[in-house]
Amino acid sequence: MSFGIFIATQATANAWRHLTAVARTFQRNPALEADRYARTVKQTATGGDADKGGRGSEVALFGAQQLMQFEEEHGRYIEEAAPALAELVEDDRDVWAALEDLTRHDWTAFERRVRQFERASGMALATLLSALSGAAAVLDPDGTLPTFTLDGTEAPPWSAKPRQVAEWRRQLVARLEAPETAEGTARELTEEQLAAVFPPEAFPGLDHVARARLLCEQERDRLRGARMYYADADTTAVATRKAARPRKSPLDPQRVPSPTGFLVFDQPVDYAPGMAPLVAASWSVWQPPGQSQDAPTTWSVTLYAHAAATPPLGPVGFEPMTAGDVFAKRDKAQDEADFASRAIVACWDLITQERVGKGVVDVAEEKRKPVKVRADRRRGITDDGTVRLVTIRGRQESVPRPRRETDGTGPTRRYDRGRWWVHEHTRDHCMNPAAHRDGGCTHQDITVLDYPKGPEDRPFLDTVYVVKAD
Repeated sequence: MSFGIFIATQATANAWRHLTAVARTFQRNPALEADRYARTVKQTATGGDADKGGRGSEVALFGAQQLMQFEEEHGRYIEEAAPALAELVEDDRDVWAALEDLTRHDWTAFERRVRQFERASGMALATLLSALSGAAAVLDPDGTLPTFTLDGTEAPPWSAKPRQVAEWRRQLVARLEAPETAEGTARELTEEQLAAVFPPEAFPGLDHVARARLLCEQERDRLRGARMYYADADTTAVATRKAARPRKSPLDPQRVPSPTGFLVFDQPVDYAPGMAPLVAASWSVWQPPGQSQDAPTTWSVTLYAHAAATPPLGPVGFEPMTAGDVFAKRDKAQDEADFASRAIVACWDLITQERVGKGVVDVAEEKRKPVKVRADRRRGITDDGTVRLVTIRGRQESVPRPRRETDGTGPTRRYDRGRWWVHEHTRDHCMNPAAHRDGGCTHQDITVLDYPKGPEDRPFLDTVYVVKAD
């Protein structure tokens, strides 16, 4: 049998990852973790779902395949874990026989024994799970050996509601507290990616796994105090269009809605070919290692994509944003890499435009039930659970005044001939025109929504588009 591709449901893979993470903590400190490890093994053996997967037998088969991949790709053999297996299996002959089938690569015999253990509903399946996870803890003590898992479940179509945001935040905090999350992060992120956030010279003595764990703790603490926002479909569409237009104004701290936040989009934002669309982002003020206190404010932003998980989103990137950045489009490759950041900044601009000019959004509040707020407090969440629903404000008509009086003998101005639509656009707005000539002014990025212009008693003018061939 080939062990290059492992097919499992997300529930099965998650159960195995959690079991092996607890097994590693047990290997490091057996006296303190023995009871927790035993409970986890029992829950795994008896848990799972017929539809979603994650049953004990499926976890055992998935774990056995992972061990075979350790052997095939990394040269780590199950026999190296013999001392741990002897302590975990003891004198259970059926489990020893199953392990012997596995070491001989007799997959058919091993699978048959696992099915027998499942039908028997005894301790053999739990003992086998203990042996397999114990072996994985010995062969991969840090949980960083890469394995390829093809998830057998697909994420359903993206669907987000304001009331779900607070619950997703709580689930994300719980996920970040799980020991297997740091190990998975260490597997998924390269040394260069982690070094960009936590440089080795600034964090001496921390290995790859320790820095991944620190990254998860940072994200957990950020989400605990994040102010939550939900951008509806119209707001998401305006922000996406705004991100595609050239930008001149630099990022201003007053245009960031809150020092710490969590934003969920009603509609996914496609920002690069082959990349999962952006569905959410979290941010907080961050001081890069070695940066002086007088340096411009920097925010650390985590990008989230749609995933087949609970909650249905997962981190796919980490971006620093510094006050003064323009996020201007450059070459095509750089444009694709920056589009997700510009979409987030565009949404920030829409939310905060009222601070610098005429607002374009309305913000309603979705309160969290007190009983759920108390549950959040038990997770260490300090935010009150209110979700701010951001919607585009209704379009308002503009009726301009004539610029000057005429005697009726001159040509008719366009204002008098009819009405027309001014299309949505971005304006680099000067906040102090009197100082503009001397360069003493500041500029803000302003969004102007579609609006009709011209006398109300006139019909709309026909628009003729001239198409030129290159």
